[in-house]
Amino acid sequence: MSTDTGRHLRLTAGVAALVLLLTGCGATAQQPQAETTSTAAPSPEPTRTASPEPEPEPSPEPDQPPEVELALDRSKPVKLSIPKLDVDSELIETGLRDDGTLEVPPGDEGSPASWYTGSPTPGSAGPSVLLGHVNSLSDPSGIFYRIRELAAGDRVTVTREDGSTAIFEVYRNESFVKDQFPTKEVYFPVRGAELRMITCDAYVASARLYENNRVVFAKLVETA
Repeated sequence: MSTDTGRHLRLTAGVAALVLLLTGCGATAQQPQAETTSTAAPSPEPTRTASPEPEPEPSPEPDQPPEVELALDRSKPVKLSIPKLDVDSELIETGLRDDGTLEVPPGDEGSPASWYTGSPTPGSAGPSVLLGHVNSLSDPSGIFYRIRELAAGDRVTVTREDGSTAIFEVYRNESFVKDQFPTKEVYFPVRGAELRMITCDAYVASARLYENNRVVFAKLVETA
């Protein structure tokens, strides 16, 4: 993230609920009319035909248990490690400013990444959000300076307050123009536990700001 207005990441999230309406219908069977018998002559013996044996109803298939996604109980994160980038960072907590923008970590050299407290804790169910600068106030040494190098299959490890470790695998790394930020893909609920690492991207020297946000998407694949 930059130290200018490019560091402001807008959060506009909503919750959608899906309501299923179940409807049923019934019908009353009509009773057959009683047959009348003529007294003038006996009725002929009805011809009997063999009734076909009813086919046995197929046995219902047993219900399959739903797929269980890997997730841990809630516990605050304390450390972030990205081996490919030689990144080891403490994790601090940040929330929202009064104007609705994301509060970001300090911009000083060596500043750590932060966990956005409005998101699930890393490793618990849902998309957990981590924020970090791409540069510092004095040089290009931000904690996420090389984050664009991450590719599918790379690992990211988060150590948690309860002593457990959540290991994520990157599956997507993309830069988005800020007014086209994919809010739903980043913040909305997902099955299992996932991670989002966000920083600024696409620096414009003439304007001294970053036009884009870069988002790395990762999925929990292992715990320890």
